[in-house]
Amino acid sequence: MFANRVLDAGGIRCHVLIDGWRAVSPRFVFKGYDEAVHGPSVAPGLEADGSLSGRFAALLIEGADGLVLVDAGIGPFAGEMEAGRLAGELDGLGISRTDIRTVVVTHGHADHVGGLVTNDGVPVFEEARHLVHPAELAFWRSGVAGDLPGDAGEPARVAFGALRAGGLLDATTSGAATREVDVIEAPGHTPGHLAVLVNDALLWAGDAIVHPVNVAHPEWISAADMDAANVQTRVALLARAADDGLVVAGSHLPVQGRIRRHGAGFVFDELPPGR
Repeated sequence: MFANRVLDAGGIRCHVLIDGWRAVSPRFVFKGYDEAVHGPSVAPGLEADGSLSGRFAALLIEGADGLVLVDAGIGPFAGEMEAGRLAGELDGLGISRTDIRTVVVTHGHADHVGGLVTNDGVPVFEEARHLVHPAELAFWRSGVAGDLPGDAGEPARVAFGALRAGGLLDATTSGAATREVDVIEAPGHTPGHLAVLVNDALLWAGDAIVHPVNVAHPEWISAADMDAANVQTRVALLARAADDGLVVAGSHLPVQGRIRRHGAGFVFDELPPGR
């Protein structure tokens, strides 16, 4: 489990960077969890204590236009969680913060934006342009985000504010981020969530798809999904992956795989490491 740390996107080398680990209830991953409905599909992946093991992950892309980082982990907002390891992952690859030329931010949840700033609120990747959907920027500046329980909007407010002040923030909706990297509008998990397509070969779904079971059951949304529109987003991404032969991976998906159509739905075919 949690294999496939290096992905090949049609000759473009990509690294899955593990920022941390977290065990959660299936009732969080599958909103309205019902043992009779969800259990047969979900139970085989449960730990002995009934939890689902999950990861926080970012993606590093070795592109011709320079290194591209997709998300930055939770950084100084980890608290007591076993997370905030992205800096060590980059160090292990011999990559400095100034080597990163582009950062794509899929969305504003803490485990994706916290690592964009230091403990002092200073941008970490000071030589990089940071691409974020304008709807995402607007949401995390809104009163709704400010009223989220547990001060959940604070990491995005701090990170986006620091990037804006430093002139490092670029609003984007869809299209080319670099020659090999495209961003795709994928709303639902958050208002301006983005997915990433690498070299027309690898689809990084961000948090639009968080578990392999979501492939067969895109309608089983997460408690973290802000809008049920994520169902339509999932179906669109799965259809594109199936029709275009894309490898699919994501922030919380433990494995990579390909999607194939099966009747009116989809099936996830897990791929072995190195594929």
